[in-house]
Amino acid sequence: MKLSILLFVTCFSLSTFAFDAEKYFGKVCATCHTIGGGDKIGPDLAGLSKRRKVDWIVKFINYPEGMINGDEEEEGYEKADPIAKKVYELYKPQMMAEQEVTKAQVVAILKYIDAKKKQPKGKITTLK
Repeated sequence: MKLSILLFVTCFSLSTFAFDAEKYFGKVCATCHTIGGGDKIGPDLAGLSKRRKVDWIVKFINYPEGMINGDEEEEGYEKADPIAKKVYELYKPQMMAEQEVTKAQVVAILKYIDAKKKQPKGKITTLK
């Protein structure tokens, strides 16, 4: 009996709290970003997984200002990231709002973006 209750709770928890990358993108990201549709407030995210490493993306999403300007008081963000600064220069004055995402969530979002099989358009394609 205990095992069946544990299995039910585990399955219920996983299905209830499963991360839906498509819904997340539509609700949080699509306001400022497209996938293959060119620039909005921020860059087109098509091909992002080919341009940046997952860990870089996680850091940027979670604390864009720290990546762009550096933050001596925040571990991992002590110095500005040169690529983050270049991205900001392309899209300023708007700075991305901080989000709280895990690496697993970013991987799921990147898989969703990649599944669209789109090519990026806009200013981000000029960044080397």
